[in-house]
Amino acid sequence: MSARTGRPLTIVSGTNRSGTGIGQDRAKSVGIALGHGACTAAGITTRPCKDWLNPLAFTQADLGTFGNVGKGSIRFPGFYGWDVSLSKTFSINERWKVQLRGEFFNVFNRVNFLDDDGTVGPNSNFAKVSSTSSFGAITTATDPRIGQLALKIIF
Repeated sequence: MSARTGRPLTIVSGTNRSGTGIGQDRAKSVGIALGHGACTAAGITTRPCKDWLNPLAFTQADLGTFGNVGKGSIRFPGFYGWDVSLSKTFSINERWKVQLRGEFFNVFNRVNFLDDDGTVGPNSNFAKVSSTSSFGAITTATDPRIGQLALKIIF
């Protein structure tokens, strides 16, 4: 079993709104961040699409300001995985053995949404307020339940 909380995320404006020339300033929060609307606003009808952030909750910071979204104040969805492995070794003689294995991943077939392919940051479109129409929509997930069997000959 493995479980972890989601990675922290900082919503950025995608531009240098403060005028400091340093880089990406934070966005301005104008509503409740977590909620519905991202998939619909982006026109995404295929699944999976998880409405993780409300696209109307953020806007560009005012010129000359840094924005009010806290660094790492939002977290991506957590991950919970159950993998099982069973094996049995049979002795044929002193020299030869046979091992039968069964391995099963995501046993409970839980959907774990992925966080933008791990590219959240200054070069990512997920967290930029105005650079993408799919802002706040998570559209990738981990694999469903998978099983495999193996027969191993040991000599």
